[in-house]
Amino acid sequence: MKILQLGSGSMGTRRLRDLHQRKDLSLAMYDEREDRRQRAQERFGLTVFSRFEDALAWDPEALVISTPPGTKGGYIKLALERGLHHFIEADIWSYGAAEIERVSRQKKLVSAPSASLLYLPVVRALGSSVRDQLGSLLSYQFFMATFMPGWHTGEGQEYYARHRNTAPSREMIPFELNWLNPLFGPATEVAGRFEKYGALPDDTEDTWSLSMRLRTGGIGQLTITMSCPVDYRRGCCFGTKGMITWDIYSGDLAVQTAADKAPRQQNFGAIGSVIEEMYLEEISTFIDAIQGKKTWPQSYALSQQSSATLASAEKSSVTGQWVKVDPNAEPAAAPPRRP
Repeated sequence: MKILQLGSGSMGTRRLRDLHQRKDLSLAMYDEREDRRQRAQERFGLTVFSRFEDALAWDPEALVISTPPGTKGGYIKLALERGLHHFIEADIWSYGAAEIERVSRQKKLVSAPSASLLYLPVVRALGSSVRDQLGSLLSYQFFMATFMPGWHTGEGQEYYARHRNTAPSREMIPFELNWLNPLFGPATEVAGRFEKYGALPDDTEDTWSLSMRLRTGGIGQLTITMSCPVDYRRGCCFGTKGMITWDIYSGDLAVQTAADKAPRQQNFGAIGSVIEEMYLEEISTFIDAIQGKKTWPQSYALSQQSSATLASAEKSSVTGQWVKVDPNAEPAAAPPRRP
């Protein structure tokens, strides 16, 4: 099978590394940057293209689209027109889920938006515990903190995370909802707020917070902040039978029900020890789905639910009111300015 990788930044290089492990694939890569083409060619010994037209003439069967947020729509459209399977990295926008899925069904294509953390061991264990031990959900909270100015310092202003419309605090809302929604249910209504409290460059907001009324019942709360010098990615949830806490970075999971005198704790591996297996399994599942061996777990409709929640949260931040989530909505090109 011939796979064309689009983009070889951080995620594109990771996808190449994982795909290169499979001996049933023929790989090529397209990137406009000469340094990235040279690096990929030297490291993986694959064919590289500087012109997209030449890459298409190589006649791939599938595209792996690892370009920055906001740039994937044209590649998705082309994949559908040419009957190519495709995988895209998580994005702020979903590019019209209903039409993508309609054409994909018609042409029997695997169209695969990423949901990487669904393959993380602690998230899998959390999903099982929520289904089997939590009872009816009352509420969940999830918090992420990190220091964005330390990300990809060598790339300067070309790095998408240094621009307001694709700021990481904005991007991470749908990224986290892509795995939180399958576990706890999507939002039907949301109240949101985004502000700049720290030292992100230019006029980019660094802290986003959402309160969500969930389709499954109960309340969800999600907060992302990008100006904290300490990395933190933890959550807790409460149900009619007990509570669960989890830590994405340490891999710790603790469950306590009414029958437990203390939380029952397990560790599923610190993220540094399991992250490569997570990404390898994700992209391998895409290939296996094309070959009819597995089913891709994340639909474009589910992905657009995450983007639609962000869109409603941004409206809420301007109006100061709860906003219903239209599952077909997309976020604006840039976050709206608050009055």
